Amino acid sequence: MKILTPNQLQQADKFTIENESINSWDLMERASLRAVDIIKTIINFGEKVSILAGSGNNGGDGLSIAYHLKQLGYEVQVYLIQYTNNLSSDCQKNLERLQKDKSFELKYFNKQSKFLDFNAQDVIVDAIFGIGLNRSLPDFVKKIILIANQKRAKKIAIDVPSGLFLSKLTPENAVVFQAQYTLTFQCPKLNFFFPDYGNCVGKILIIDIGLDKSFISNLESRTKYVDNHIASHLLKTRQRFSHKGNYGHLLIIGGQYGMMGSVCLTTKGALKAGAGKVSVLSPKCGVDIIQKYIPEAMVVASENQKYISPIQLNFQPSHCCIGMGIGQSDKALETLKFIIKETNSPILIDADAINILSKHQELLQDLPSKSILTPHQGELKRLIGEWKNENDKLDKITQFVKTYDVILVSKDAYTFIFDAKNIYINSTGNAGMATAGSGDTLSGIISGLLAQGYSSVDASILGVYLHGKAADLYVEKYDMQTLTASDIIDYLKHAFGSLKSSFLS
Repeated sequence: MKILTPNQLQQADKFTIENESINSWDLMERASLRAVDIIKTIINFGEKVSILAGSGNNGGDGLSIAYHLKQLGYEVQVYLIQYTNNLSSDCQKNLERLQKDKSFELKYFNKQSKFLDFNAQDVIVDAIFGIGLNRSLPDFVKKIILIANQKRAKKIAIDVPSGLFLSKLTPENAVVFQAQYTLTFQCPKLNFFFPDYGNCVGKILIIDIGLDKSFISNLESRTKYVDNHIASHLLKTRQRFSHKGNYGHLLIIGGQYGMMGSVCLTTKGALKAGAGKVSVLSPKCGVDIIQKYIPEAMVVASENQKYISPIQLNFQPSHCCIGMGIGQSDKALETLKFIIKETNSPILIDADAINILSKHQELLQDLPSKSILTPHQGELKRLIGEWKNENDKLDKITQFVKTYDVILVSKDAYTFIFDAKNIYINSTGNAGMATAGSGDTLSGIISGLLAQGYSSVDASILGVYLHGKAADLYVEKYDMQTLTASDIIDYLKHAFGSLKSSFLS
């Protein structure tokens, strides 16, 4: 799914109205009715709904939602936030429809209002400002939003939380509606995925309002949202007449005394992701651990008892994965140099191997084309340097992947995958994944897919999606606080199954 800019969305809206048999009012009704369908799944019947509606089209959406909820029997109160006396035509039309119903609770707030509080105990729907906001909020609107944020009610934003800019970064300390759910139209917005705004957006629920698909397909966007549809179409089907040799031989290099668990998780993740064969190069202390924990894996011991060191292999792996638990010793550096020199296919580089590259950036130019780096945010800063803001970070990473011809997986609450042309934002995962070994598991999944013949970018996109999906399926049954990296591996079978089911349906 393309992530479009506010300007592109406005163009798509305009094109749809001009070229299809629908006017702006009916398009707003369509969007509002689909929003109501989702709101009904969030709130309980009998809960009082307070709708904060602005003067523009976002306010029009809110007024339309209010009308249809009332028609369904919900108790609804509307607060019209008059930051201008000139309502948009569709907002005005929706207001007039509400005014005809004398039973409707309709109150008005403007900059002259002395009392701005409102009674909202159950549900607050924010429809004050939409995608076009690019200036500071009026003071009285800030006060209303601050009051709303303090209420112990379910909070739902329509299209975008009011106060959040989309065409540029929102200023620090800006007042923004703190939504638990954002019902966004047509596609998610890029700024939703930035860490500074996560507490404002909450859970993102995308509503397809039927904007012209052919027009959208011709719009240029380097930012894509990886949903079930994209991930399921990346998944390859295994041929009946095939054998383990058809699915790659992955070599995982890592581990040191006391840190063999990371290598075990990576190895198991790679096997669960479908790698045909997996060998592990580890220090001697790790041989028994790996063979007992993962009988499917083969193990090659380096000469050192406790730390990794390079050795000449008697086989040629199809791909390599290096970094987890290796430390940053001289021997670890020597091993990384050896693997880079001896390998022609893309390498997955994680953890301490990334930290070594950060200190020895001359090695970056020697990496095989389309190698994959999977840093968390601390490792990323050491690799590319500090960034001024989120847009600067995106620019720095894009330049990095172009310079060194690599794929970079920037791990965070929303993981971003970069190649030279595009940015892919993953849709799966949850806070339970903030646990030891989660990243090691991801490296195993991605490199396991890479070994099977997936391209570097497809392996990264699909691997990140499956990793998060497995965690999401786990928390459907259990509390996310109990999630471990091993649970993610165990639930990979369900994640693959869900993708195959959706592809066939």
